[in-house]
Amino acid sequence: MKHLFSNLAWYNRTEYFIFLLMTASVAIEWHLGIWALALLLLNTIAKGIATGCWRNHRLRRVPRICLWLMVALYGVYALSSIYSSNPHEAWTTTLPTMLPLVMIPLAFLCSNHSYLRRRHFDGLVFLLALCLTLRFAIMLTKAAIGYCHGAQLNELIDFHFDPLHHNYLAMYLLAAVALLYAQLSSKWSRPRWRHLRWAVIADMMLLTLYMVIMGSRSGLVIFALLAAAWMAHLSFVRRQWVATGLIAAALAVMVAASYIAMPRLYWRIIYSAQQMASGAKGDSRQTIWACGLEVLKGHEALGLGCDGYWDQLHQSYVDHNFAEGFLHEQYNTHNQYLETTLCTGIFGLLILLSIIAVPLVFAIRKTRNLPFVLFTIVYAGSLFFEVTLARQMGLLFVLWWYCLLIDAPAKQGAE
Repeated sequence: MKHLFSNLAWYNRTEYFIFLLMTASVAIEWHLGIWALALLLLNTIAKGIATGCWRNHRLRRVPRICLWLMVALYGVYALSSIYSSNPHEAWTTTLPTMLPLVMIPLAFLCSNHSYLRRRHFDGLVFLLALCLTLRFAIMLTKAAIGYCHGAQLNELIDFHFDPLHHNYLAMYLLAAVALLYAQLSSKWSRPRWRHLRWAVIADMMLLTLYMVIMGSRSGLVIFALLAAAWMAHLSFVRRQWVATGLIAAALAVMVAASYIAMPRLYWRIIYSAQQMASGAKGDSRQTIWACGLEVLKGHEALGLGCDGYWDQLHQSYVDHNFAEGFLHEQYNTHNQYLETTLCTGIFGLLILLSIIAVPLVFAIRKTRNLPFVLFTIVYAGSLFFEVTLARQMGLLFVLWWYCLLIDAPAKQGAE
């Protein structure tokens, strides 16, 4: 028994099993991710006590600083509750919800992950893709059963296809597609990938179709940025011009086909662009962002405190005649950058931007960490359209993959 509880290999195997559990549970049902996180924390504590090691030797200095910045961002939110007009809401709802912002980075800072190899990270990527593919198959089966029972097709697609919020699900799907591209890029010429690569491409197309069916406008915008990054990588880094042309052609076919199948989705994008170009506030997000900026005026330095802006924001909705069914209590700004500034001011926004920009520059210039670069495009874009860090379905996914990928470049994790 004493040997069991002092055996580092046992803790490492248990830890990686929890990694697998966390990856699958967040993609399938985020509530299960809370339990997986609890197991990870317990194993981290037990591993630290047994080995006497409370530092992750795998982490370089810049990634370590970025993980501490996450903890600092939570601290700034907590401090902002001092001058909030609604501290009770902050300490009973928002701050408990945001606790993973402390827990997940600390788990990666305190547990030594030197045992992890490239195959371990690859396994997590493929598990994520598999879980989302199975989810799509289940939802497609449910839709087919509903159609056979007389349901209309427009009642089975768009927001009705999957109960998970469409923008958060789009983030999951795009992250999986981005990480699969990184796998293809690094393994394309390997002999054993000769047949597997086409299966991966097919899965990328399937997951993209899933996102389009869900009707996420923000997902399509982020996908466009992701596709531009792929083509830039293939053209200027890999010098594969034919592959770049094939991707561009495939994207053109996908856009044309989905436009024919789902014209409403593209109409919403075009309408939003027209409204923004004309200066009119016809699109809901443009209106709520304008209201948020109006509330922020005069409070740029410190913000209004965690949960301290709700009354003013609601009044701004009323003043702008924002009567699209969104006047119910606590309809947020749908923009994490704006929400963070409203709560914590410019200081909190700078920390959030540092969490994004510092490791991104490090990944591009120092480690050539393509998976992290592509993942950053996905989650940083998602933060622009949703208050992702205030809901655990977004918070858990972003933090989990951020911490996994931030210091796992191909050359560092090679066998």
